[in-house]
Amino acid sequence: MATSAAAHHVLVLGGHGKIAQLLTPLLLQRGWAVTSVIRSSEQVAAIEKLGDSRKGRLSVLVRSIEDVKSEAQARAVLEEAGRPDYVVWSAGAAGKGGPERTFAIDRDAAVHFIRASAAPSSGVTRFLLVSYNCSRRTKPAWWDGASWTAAQEINSRALKTYYAAKVVADEALYAASKGRTDGGFVGIDLRPGTLSDEPAWGVELGKTKGSAGKVSRASVARVADQLLAADGVKNSWIDMLDGDEEISAAAKRVVEEGVNAAEGESVF
Repeated sequence: MATSAAAHHVLVLGGHGKIAQLLTPLLLQRGWAVTSVIRSSEQVAAIEKLGDSRKGRLSVLVRSIEDVKSEAQARAVLEEAGRPDYVVWSAGAAGKGGPERTFAIDRDAAVHFIRASAAPSSGVTRFLLVSYNCSRRTKPAWWDGASWTAAQEINSRALKTYYAAKVVADEALYAASKGRTDGGFVGIDLRPGTLSDEPAWGVELGKTKGSAGKVSRASVARVADQLLAADGVKNSWIDMLDGDEEISAAAKRVVEEGVNAAEGESVF
């Protein structure tokens, strides 16, 4: 898998989140520019430290993603950020503020940013959305019945609102990328299992054998970095858990083989 030698400008939405703070230094180390969108001025100092001794240029933009209520408002944030060519969505309500806030951020704002980014005039060519591996409507052929039952249990109980919001955003990204017949906009939906704060290690990437399992946030960040830099990555859902395959090798395989866990979904 070749990696792009060109410098890119990445807009990281939800820049103060744990995955975003692990991803940002990796992108900067490539010599890329990063604009990190955070919700509070109190978070600025912590984000600015991520740029210390890195090759790239880091900018911080304080804006409330929750207040983005239209595609036009999302487009205004893209313009204010300096027209990035890559966008990473790592934002979320994190279960705070009730169902209304989850829908406002994880569904509505995400869809607004996806559609604004997918417009040919935006200049955005890749959009990486961090979702989760149970966000789907149909049992995948590579899962057994127990895995699907477990996923349905999670989606109907513990993560009911989150699931209802995320699956809409996931489908919107896939449809937006699929709808760009010129191939100028690629939607990458990275879908980890239960997140942990363990160090990055090996992964199971692409079509995981089941739904249950943990994955390190550091591994998620490293996979996201690899996918953003990869030549030839296509519109896809990419599930991941902790596993035995080395991260760069796993990302290379998934890209070269065109692995797509959206298979079986109506949007596919």
